[in-house]
Amino acid sequence: MRILAVHSYYRLRGGEDVVFDAETQLLESFGHEVTRFTRLNDSMSGAGAITNARMTVWNSAIAREIQAIVKQKQIDVVHFHNTFPAISPAAIKAAHQAGAATVLTLHNSRILCPKAVCFRDGRPCTECVAARFAAPAIRHACFHESRLASGVVAVKNWLHRTRKTYQRYLDVAIAPTQFVKTRYEESGHPMPPIAVKPHFVESDLPLGEGDGGYALFVGRLSEEKGLKVLLDAWDRLTQPIPLKVIGDGPLKHLVDRPRENVEYLGRLDQAAVYRTMADAAMLILPSHCAESFGRVVVEAYACGTPVVCANQGGQAELVHPSVGALFRSGDAEELASVVDRFVENAEQTIAMREMARREYESKYTAAINHDQLMAIYQDALTARGRNQVSRNGAPDLRIDSQHPANAANVPRVSEASPSQNETDSSENISHPEQAHDEPMRDHDKLGRRTSSGSTLG
Repeated sequence: MRILAVHSYYRLRGGEDVVFDAETQLLESFGHEVTRFTRLNDSMSGAGAITNARMTVWNSAIAREIQAIVKQKQIDVVHFHNTFPAISPAAIKAAHQAGAATVLTLHNSRILCPKAVCFRDGRPCTECVAARFAAPAIRHACFHESRLASGVVAVKNWLHRTRKTYQRYLDVAIAPTQFVKTRYEESGHPMPPIAVKPHFVESDLPLGEGDGGYALFVGRLSEEKGLKVLLDAWDRLTQPIPLKVIGDGPLKHLVDRPRENVEYLGRLDQAAVYRTMADAAMLILPSHCAESFGRVVVEAYACGTPVVCANQGGQAELVHPSVGALFRSGDAEELASVVDRFVENAEQTIAMREMARREYESKYTAAINHDQLMAIYQDALTARGRNQVSRNGAPDLRIDSQHPANAANVPRVSEASPSQNETDSSENISHPEQAHDEPMRDHDKLGRRTSSGSTLG
């Protein structure tokens, strides 16, 4: 299959870029012909404000480039990961009109929220999610602390909502969690069918025994990631356990000084992060921002490490009593109580390690993810009325016989979205035998879930 992977990014790369790179390499490893189309958002810094605003809303030059590539290379599927701000949604229309099937991964809530994370002034915020025009974002200067910049993003979102750009020119959208799918469907924003497909991590992560005897935080040291709540909880423990912190960010000063029972490791390379994660007794994810996914949770599972997670957003959807526990977002006392129970019930905590690894193997491997992605591409091609693809006419689109389909793990768009009208360790930057099939517990408006029913919290 011939695929065009499209992504705009900043020089300081983060979580979405990791997913883009991993997924593109995955497709290549299965024999697909992948063309990368990337743009550095930092390159817009030399242009004037009016030019940047115009390109953010509708970049005609990029659209022409995309259209030419689709035609010249006979692209079957154009998979967009991020078009903001350097590429713009104009590229989606161009790819569609050039004849390719079009797919977009919803990495965040930018289409609904100018700030993309639905978080403001230290707490979750959904004021703009269902609004036709994001006036609150302008009033609060949510994007880059600028009313002008926030206004540009608000106008972009309003224009493409009004024109139904995503619904008209996308064949399928991909949500990494049911939480993201539900948020978009309930927003009222005209969207195409949305399929749920999680992210994956490589299979060679070190499987540890957790014999380091410490808890671990990996992520951006910032307000929305819950660092203050974590440190507050550590002061409340009745069963003290060392805490190691990996990452960087504006709240670095809170850990960059001697603190009892807390060790700051700074920024580490990925291999060192994984080694530290494998030796950890548990991973703590205290974010009270409703994340779209939480790649760090899956990385922990691959290492066999249980996860204690705030009941907020898509990341909470990944955690259940067999492999970890949830606590009420922002509640340091409840977090401390959960950690205490993990320490007190050490044998149960250790037993979770095998279950965590099985959770990874049953849901988040590269082979499973490839099968899921191929099913989604097939649905996108079917929506475009195409029964064949370049270089491969096989109905299921799989061309690597060494990786057979796992039908039980392949989501179909027709099942995931019946009506067309309807934290991760990459943030270490200035950033059961079978799969667990228990239905996802409901999220409230702000993305919170009820806490875990585990005896460990």
